[in-house]
Amino acid sequence: MSIRAANFAPSRWALAGVVTALVLATSAGVRAEDDTSKVTTSVTPQGEVVAQLKLAAKPAAIRAILASAEKSHGLAPTTYEAKASPDGSCERVKLKVRGLFAPFEIETRRCPTTHGWKETLVASANFTEYWNEWTIQETDGGSTVTFKTKTIPNVVVPAALLQSETRRVVAKLMRNLSAAVIP
Repeated sequence: MSIRAANFAPSRWALAGVVTALVLATSAGVRAEDDTSKVTTSVTPQGEVVAQLKLAAKPAAIRAILASAEKSHGLAPTTYEAKASPDGSCERVKLKVRGLFAPFEIETRRCPTTHGWKETLVASANFTEYWNEWTIQETDGGSTVTFKTKTIPNVVVPAALLQSETRRVVAKLMRNLSAAVIP
């Protein structure tokens, strides 16, 4: 490698700066939605982002939308492509999601649980941790849907910034679910 090339090789910190700038730039144009009473988001002490939504729909109607990994990932504003294949009682999912310069690729395993689905990382050069879990609980007058996730990219990004962007994305995911269930 020439000295000139070495001077332009981006460090992890430089990439973190670019990621931070991009997240701030993409978040800056997003205005707060008026449905904050419908979708709530929070961050646990373990860094998990949790979104909750109350819907006037039976769990079966919600499960019909979320049953397919491809359909459920299609609700996320960051998903470019989702391809699922059977894996026993689970699904193996290959995802392409919004990335820094090119889409990130993730392979996961999505399995049914008693109250929804849990998805865990199988392989990715872009993430060191990635999982999510859907739960659906019947309530008086409908259902409460909870989506919990933790994603750690393979680049240095301040946790608060990552969690803030994740909260914004999962709130949009839940609004998309609401629109799909109750058009």
